[in-house]
Amino acid sequence: MSDVVMIREENDRFGRVRRARLRYAVEFDPARGTYRSQLLPGCGLGPQRPLARVVALGGGTGLPVVLMGLRQHLPPSCRITAVVTAADDGGSSGVLRERYGVLPPGDIRNCLMALAGGAPEVLTALQYRLDGSSGPEHPLGNLLLTALSKVAADGVAAIRLAAGLLGVEDVVLPSTTGQVHLVADLINGRCVRGESAIPLSGAPVARLRLDPPGASPAPGILEALRTADMVVLGPGSLYTSTLATLIVPGVAPAVAAARGARIFICNLMTEPGETEGYGVAAHLEALAAHGLPPDALDYVVVNVTPVAPEVLTRYRAEGAEPVRADFAPPAGSPLVIPADVLDAGPVVRHAPDKLGSLLCELAAGHPRSEQDEG
Repeated sequence: MSDVVMIREENDRFGRVRRARLRYAVEFDPARGTYRSQLLPGCGLGPQRPLARVVALGGGTGLPVVLMGLRQHLPPSCRITAVVTAADDGGSSGVLRERYGVLPPGDIRNCLMALAGGAPEVLTALQYRLDGSSGPEHPLGNLLLTALSKVAADGVAAIRLAAGLLGVEDVVLPSTTGQVHLVADLINGRCVRGESAIPLSGAPVARLRLDPPGASPAPGILEALRTADMVVLGPGSLYTSTLATLIVPGVAPAVAAARGARIFICNLMTEPGETEGYGVAAHLEALAAHGLPPDALDYVVVNVTPVAPEVLTRYRAEGAEPVRADFAPPAGSPLVIPADVLDAGPVVRHAPDKLGSLLCELAAGHPRSEQDEG
């Protein structure tokens, strides 16, 4: 008796070519003068790639939606690393970082809440806003992170302490541990400093950079990207959330070099002050201008579900439009994934459950590289 291995190719629902390794036990039957073969157990198409490590980058309201969806669909053993922009300077976060010299806590708080499995009353309490003596109200979670930052060794240690209090076993990291600000060079030649000032600049952004320019990624980010089975960018404000993490020196090259599935989730709507008139192509052009060309991505997720007319009317009154699906990729990467990822309700946002399921399916079926196979 001997074994014979055959390779069969087929397409999955995304159009990807999947190679199946089929192994047969072959035995010669001398009575009949023929060979008999039997497919050995477990040697069909087999299970999809198990996911052990996932990285998601961004900030604002988009990253928590991704984290909620991933946590719903990933096994508890899979470690999520959330890389959160550290350049927020508006609202409560701006006041606390300026007054106490801490990392802006707002986006970090929302990511911890998205990954937490504690009592709903506790999570609600951490979002409760307390009146300040002046300026914006402060969510209790922001104050907790600020207090922990003043007694812990550093901001990353403070986040770990908060994660422990909330029962979060995943990792939330700031994009950088230094005090940084965003600087936007506009197409009209002007320069605007500050995350909260960029949407008010009145002109499109030509280039985004950090001040100071020598910021370095927080410890653990580059290694997490190197070993990730999936890297997710977006959704969220293109310049002040997604690109704010990508422009930290070393991050864009690490994303481009990642061996796991590299997925960009395109925004559902344009954003006044940042992406007026942008389609999918303009979003990808902005990524390319900041070190991540289209061929450094494997998948681009684009929503195809129409926004309800009454909701669309309200958004248009505020200057927002659905992002046009105007990107026609050349042969090869990235593969555009048209999908129903719109949440129901009066707010236009991605549905965590739909998005998490789709992302996990994309990553689990992503072809392994020869290096991974070896």
